[in-house]
Amino acid sequence: MGSFYKILEHVSDAYIEVQGSSLEECFSKAGLAVVDLMVDLSLISEVSSSTYRAQGFDLESLLYGFLEEVLLKTTSGEFLAHSLEVDISKEEGGYSVRGVGRGEPLIVDKHRPKLEVKAVTYHLMEIKKMREGYLIRFLLDL
Repeated sequence: MGSFYKILEHVSDAYIEVQGSSLEECFSKAGLAVVDLMVDLSLISEVSSSTYRAQGFDLESLLYGFLEEVLLKTTSGEFLAHSLEVDISKEEGGYSVRGVGRGEPLIVDKHRPKLEVKAVTYHLMEIKKMREGYLIRFLLDL
């Protein structure tokens, strides 16, 4: 488990918690937690970049869309992010997020796949404004 996220107790799925000083930091940590559950994050080299984009009518739908984008690129082997920089914008009718990841495509022998994540879910999803920063919790269907 990465030191930047917690795995909370759940019967059969991965229930993840991240904290950060900003929403952007939390979204970045959440995306990297998805990657880290699936492959060994420490073995990913930052040799190329990829963009991640999502829109949502609220912050939960924005997080869902962003994590789906991370999951799709990771599952397909197209791109494994080792780091993510995220920018969130409020727009008319909702929000948008744009992330830039540094990493590389999947190399099975190098990255040592771990868990298979089937889907991001809305179940138990929380985005809380705290006294100092934010807390995000989300559930991944394994």
